[in-house]
Amino acid sequence: MEWLFDDAALDRSAGVRRTLAMPRKEPVPVLRPERPWEQAGLVGTLSPFYDRTRRLFRLWYRARMPGAPRRTFLCYAESPDAVHWTRPALGLSDFTGFAGNNIVREIGEADSVFWNIVFDADDPDPARRYKALGFDHTPEGNGICVAYSPDGFRWPTPPRQALPTSQVTDADCLFPRRDPLSGKWVGFFRPRTAPKRRFLGLSESDDFDHWTRPRMLLTPDAQDEEWTEFYGLAAACLGEWRVGAMWVYRNHPDYSPMTTELVYSREGRAYHRAFPRRKFVPLGPAGAFDCRMIMPVALVEHGPEFLIFYSGWNREHGSDRGMPMQNKEAALCEPLKTGIGLARVNKHHLCGLQAEGSGVIESRWLCNYGESGVLLAADIAPSGTILVELLDQYGKVLPGWSGRESRLAPCGDGRFRCLWSGDRSAQPGRASPEGGTIGHVLKLRLCIHKATLCGFQAGDAPGAGPA
Repeated sequence: MEWLFDDAALDRSAGVRRTLAMPRKEPVPVLRPERPWEQAGLVGTLSPFYDRTRRLFRLWYRARMPGAPRRTFLCYAESPDAVHWTRPALGLSDFTGFAGNNIVREIGEADSVFWNIVFDADDPDPARRYKALGFDHTPEGNGICVAYSPDGFRWPTPPRQALPTSQVTDADCLFPRRDPLSGKWVGFFRPRTAPKRRFLGLSESDDFDHWTRPRMLLTPDAQDEEWTEFYGLAAACLGEWRVGAMWVYRNHPDYSPMTTELVYSREGRAYHRAFPRRKFVPLGPAGAFDCRMIMPVALVEHGPEFLIFYSGWNREHGSDRGMPMQNKEAALCEPLKTGIGLARVNKHHLCGLQAEGSGVIESRWLCNYGESGVLLAADIAPSGTILVELLDQYGKVLPGWSGRESRLAPCGDGRFRCLWSGDRSAQPGRASPEGGTIGHVLKLRLCIHKATLCGFQAGDAPGAGPA
């Protein structure tokens, strides 16, 4: 699918404007502090994934209890629907004489190797199926560290350093599986700067033990406010593409929120901002648990949607630009509210070209192989339409494949299959009664009315055919 985050796949367009999806947020946290060991807040570490075998969402998270010294725990929860969560009694950790809790283990107060936990079903060593990666402390020194477990609950060996603190400052997000294109693990680590400023880098690993030094991936540009920094990135696959929710941090002493932007990549090597300076997952209203900081940690694909899990706070991050870390006084006067939030968005409708009236979009020439025909991802109003014309290698409408002869058959997930009179689809070699024969190269011309086109595809997805 050619997604319309930009115009790279288009020859021309008129009467349309690019729009950004607005994820639908659950009105309250799906997980909030309830147990005694959580009363100082549910903090940044979230490692959710959907276990298809058990048909459960599974989640590892950090929780803190108040007091001095403050104690921090790695905890576990699970859910059938990502909204209603249970805290199973694991019996792994004694808390004030009570072992019937969901605590996996007590961990350090600040950084921890358990910042990211991923499940790797393909690892031939059962003892390494669950992998953890985060900024931690070892006898070798501080830095990015890794640890392993057979079940996600027992972590028998101490963390081992993978990258020293001289090269990285943090490791907030990790791609949840090996990248399907490169076969490598991918980490979105922040390169070390002095004085500190936050940029997003990309690091890779063949074995999860050894990681490359991060190369620059995403930075603010000349149009961004001088206080802008990029803090973290939660990414997922969208077919051959990558999409993500980037954390955007305003490092200012008077107001230092954390907001989000949508980013994308065609090949997983270079990422681009879809709408620079446009918020993706919105902050909550005044007084809400997520009114000052939203930190997405995972985009979990589930049916036609991405479920965006995030950590929400009603406190700001605080600024460290040449001064002690500080928060806005008003924020410190409010009772602390934190929680794990959930937002949903149709994965096929993240971004697109919208015609409020009538518009036209014409693709570049496309290769057309296989039996899939022409597929669209679109959001069409009840009174809207999309008519599809097929153009040959000379840019002429193929006889029998015009817009007035086309219709869309819903796939049920925000996508549509294009058919022409007689329910013909556009396989190579297919001929119309008027003598128009489909070749392996064609263009699409789409006349859209009260609709948003988000992507299109001719033939099978790239890489789907024989070698």
